[in-house]
Amino acid sequence: MAGLARLIYVSTARKDLSFLHVEAILDVARSRNERADVTGMLLFDGTSFMQLLEGPESAVERIFSSIARDNRHTGVVRIHSETDVEREFADWSMGYSLIEDPRAPSGDKWFPLTNEILRKHLPETLSPLVRNLFTSFLSVPRAAE
Repeated sequence: MAGLARLIYVSTARKDLSFLHVEAILDVARSRNERADVTGMLLFDGTSFMQLLEGPESAVERIFSSIARDNRHTGVVRIHSETDVEREFADWSMGYSLIEDPRAPSGDKWFPLTNEILRKHLPETLSPLVRNLFTSFLSVPRAAE
């Protein structure tokens, strides 16, 4: 189906945001996004988020507006948006970093956040630009806690 919008943003999680909070966010988001016919991928490395939303433009913008107002993260920056795209993410996915983080959960909602595993979760038909945005997210140095 053509005529969809795609939006990618990054943000910084509040320092007190736990993986359990993020899992609860994911559960609510999956339900809300399914009702709005919005799909995508959310990456969380313990300190930062990167999310791709795709679906009807009005739904994507409405959800992004709600996300931008959420006080569980700061510095929300839209880094890419486009319209009239084909759907690339049929399901919702979420990644996390396993870098010596005992807080990170396991299960089918989560996958370890490494370049190799991320590449397996990205659709083969995804544009090189969007693919590079996702893989570059992993290479950005993070401040030590």
